[in-house]
Amino acid sequence: MTVGRKGPTVGVLMNVTDESQAPDAIQFRTRTGSIHSDLTIGAAVVEARQLKANDKIASNGCALNGAGFILDRPTAEKLTAGTDAMGLVVKPYRNGRDLMASPRMAFVIDLFGYTEIEVQRRWPAIYQHVALNVKPVRAARSDRTADAAQYAAQWWLFQKPRPGLRQALRGLERYIATVETTKHRVFQFLDHTILPDHMLIAVADADAHTLGVLSSRFHVVWALAAGARLGVGDDPRYSKSRCFDPFPFPADVSEQLKARIRAEAEALDTLRKRVLAEHNDLTLTKLYNVLQALREERAN
Repeated sequence: MTVGRKGPTVGVLMNVTDESQAPDAIQFRTRTGSIHSDLTIGAAVVEARQLKANDKIASNGCALNGAGFILDRPTAEKLTAGTDAMGLVVKPYRNGRDLMASPRMAFVIDLFGYTEIEVQRRWPAIYQHVALNVKPVRAARSDRTADAAQYAAQWWLFQKPRPGLRQALRGLERYIATVETTKHRVFQFLDHTILPDHMLIAVADADAHTLGVLSSRFHVVWALAAGARLGVGDDPRYSKSRCFDPFPFPADVSEQLKARIRAEAEALDTLRKRVLAEHNDLTLTKLYNVLQALREERAN
């Protein structure tokens, strides 16, 4: 419940600490101060502004608007047989479930930068697949909005192909990714050949020092305060504009400390991937559930 009045004033923020005796008695933790738009007292993290130093580094992945673009491995191999399409326009594809739960090892048809005629001439099997599985869906929605009409006209392309992200990733062997909405805020390296789904936030940086900073307690606490929550599980949401763009990365870090952070981040990323590869029934979410339980047990 919120109660407000016009003008600057000192607010009272009351959080329930014990309601086991409700409605006869409810215990609160009370604090006073300026209450921000996210109903918190203290540093106004939600009012932080975008930093120029962080501009054009992070972006959501591609929004497909067409499940027909997604392929399993046998279909991908069949459509690309005898052509140069594999790796060029048929690429490994990952979404949030692939990273945090069970990976599908899916592929995606990515025709960004090619005209309809070029696709038809160079990769006729791929052209036919998209024409049969994407074009009818786009056409059925074409009369809903002006955007839908445009997507129908360019039916062989993604709804949001993210040209800015592609430019930022050019020349990198890997990049950092995190799932936009997830229970545990985890950052990890993905190979440059993998195309990220729109529910992933991709950070165009191959430096393990950056991975270490993003994985640090300081950034995770910042992201929890700056981001929103979503879904039945009330899971934290990592918004690029609110969590990454305004985040003040540490300046004047000594090379010795950078080297230490890089080593720790590389070791963490390698360990997680090795453990998951060795246990088929284990997921990243399960791994962090165990870690969280251990931390809570130690705290108690």
